[in-house]
Amino acid sequence: MKKIVLVCNGGMSTSMLAKRMNDESGGKYEVFAYGEQEYTEHLDGAVCILVGPQIRYLLPQIKQNVDVPVESIKPQIYGRMDAKAVLEVVEKLIGE
Repeated sequence: MKKIVLVCNGGMSTSMLAKRMNDESGGKYEVFAYGEQEYTEHLDGAVCILVGPQIRYLLPQIKQNVDVPVESIKPQIYGRMDAKAVLEVVEKLIGE
């Protein structure tokens, strides 16, 4: 299982998306949601980081602090909580 970290303001809204992504991935990925203040404590083993659209302005800062691919989730996908579309972004991001 590959670990994906979702980051948003407090980790609340992304936790719903993380659950849907875990269900959709069929065990291929393990998705966790954290707030912007705590995500750095949970990066061990992560293959990528996805940032909620509400904090996409932090993307450059997050990219500087990590050594894994980082991408912002598009607002349209995030608003629909479209787990399948987000997993497609992950697969492109990590080259699968």
